[in-house]
Amino acid sequence: MKDYTITELTQAVKNSFAKYDKQGTDHWTWEVAAKDLAYQIGSLNKVMLQLSNHRWADGKDEKALEVDFRNELADILAEVLYIANERGIDMNVAMDEMVADDQKKVSERTE
Repeated sequence: MKDYTITELTQAVKNSFAKYDKQGTDHWTWEVAAKDLAYQIGSLNKVMLQLSNHRWADGKDEKALEVDFRNELADILAEVLYIANERGIDMNVAMDEMVADDQKKVSERTE
């Protein structure tokens, strides 16, 4: 298993999404990906409900549901990386800023 950097993951997502046109769908933009993100989050919620036995699991056992959970998280990450890249956002910079801001907020609230 490869330990990807954010930059490598972003490139892998771009390469994958670039092939979507070949399946006959319209070209994906960041706006389309942002709309699809809600669908992906819904899919994650469905699996969460299945894992907690609040929704029919379609005959899947816990191991299969955990694979689904992992895949849905990866789908969400892919969408986020694609949106960021299409918007010209460097996620390495964005993560540095977010972590620093989060640490500042926690520090201020716990003093």
